Amino acid sequence: MSRLSPARREELPNEQQKAYDELDDLATKGFGDAFIYKQPDGAFVGPFPFLIAAPEAGIQMLETVGKVAGIPGLPQNARETAILATGAHYKAAYELYAHSNVATKSTDLNVQQVWQICDGKKPANLDEKCEIAYDVATYLSSTPGPLPQTLWKRAVRALGKDGTIALVHYVGLYAYTCIILNAVDAPVPEGSN
Repeated sequence: MSRLSPARREELPNEQQKAYDELDDLATKGFGDAFIYKQPDGAFVGPFPFLIAAPEAGIQMLETVGKVAGIPGLPQNARETAILATGAHYKAAYELYAHSNVATKSTDLNVQQVWQICDGKKPANLDEKCEIAYDVATYLSSTPGPLPQTLWKRAVRALGKDGTIALVHYVGLYAYTCIILNAVDAPVPEGSN
């Protein structure tokens, strides 16, 4: 059970009800039905109880994810590879659950590749963009100090400057998300796959 219990909209104070509506709209547009972020009674799960607890910051965080998605150059399969590699480092159960669903439903990554990434192993058969996304995410998530110049250059060659910038943003945003999820001990929703 999460340290921040899911709360239905009507149980929240007024300022959090407004945030609930905004976060619900952002989540619906951004994630659709790829994974469970709301219980049948309407109570948010995963990182959303934390985001609602400080509504202004929570809304800004989710809006930032949407703005980063608008940066060109990072294909969705490479984005999800980076998100999962970051989640694997942090062992953030909810993040791995949510984005393994996004990856298998919305990219050409197969189930075996997704689960290898979730286990912290780079699949041998990734395309070049996913391979560099995995390498950069794994390095930035687990190694103190600057990203090696050779890795930066590989990323720019494979993804372009914009794609590389988007990749680094995603690693940072999902490291932040994983830290939140681990802090509140957000579980995988019951009955989810």
